Amino acid sequence: MRKYLHFWFIASLLTIVCQPAFSQNEGPELRWGAKVGVNLARISDDPGLQDMDTGLGTEFGIYGRIGDRFYVQPGLDFVTYKTHIIRTVQPRPGERDAFVTNYLRVPALIGYRTNYEGSVLSHLRFFVGPAFAFNVGVKDNNLDVRRKDVRNAQFSLSGGAGFDIRFLNFDVTYHHGISTVFNNNNSEGKTKAFSLTAGIAF
Repeated sequence: MRKYLHFWFIASLLTIVCQPAFSQNEGPELRWGAKVGVNLARISDDPGLQDMDTGLGTEFGIYGRIGDRFYVQPGLDFVTYKTHIIRTVQPRPGERDAFVTNYLRVPALIGYRTNYEGSVLSHLRFFVGPAFAFNVGVKDNNLDVRRKDVRNAQFSLSGGAGFDIRFLNFDVTYHHGISTVFNNNNSEGKTKAFSLTAGIAF
C-alpha cells in the first residue's frame, strides 16, 4: 500500500509543478492519442538467473496530453515484455526458454515540446516521469515460472524523446525498473527496456 501512495503522490506533485506553465494560457490544451510499438527488454542481474538475454516485445496504449509547450501526459498501456532466461533452479537444468509477461502500465509523464516547425518534422518533445505497472499474466513456459512468481505491482522511471509529423507522433523511451520482477525475498533483477512507438493524436 505504501508503494501505491508513493506513486500517486509523485504523479500529483508533477501535476502541481506543471500548473504554472498552464496558467499562462486561457486554459490548458487537451489532446488524446493512441500508439503502438515494440520494445527490447531484459532483466538485470539476479541470483535466481543463470543467464538471460534481450527479447522483442510489443505494446500499445492510449494517452491524454494536457498542455502545449509544457505538458502532462497520463496514459494506459498494455505491454508485453519478452526475455530468454535460464534459471538456477528449473525442471530442465540449463534449458533456455522465453519468459513472457503482460502488464497494464500507467505512466504519468511531464514533457517539454519545442516550437520547431520543419518542412517534415516538427515539435520535438522530451519527457520523463514515473510509471506503475500491474502484472496481468505470464505465458506458459518450461522454466516453472507462473504468474504468482512475478511481482504484481512494479514501478519504473521512464524518459525519452519524440517528434511529430503532422498528426503522427513517434517516440523512443527508456524504462528503468525500480521494483524487482520476481516475487521472492532474494530477487534483485529489474526490468530495463527501450520502446519505439508510433501514434496518432486527435
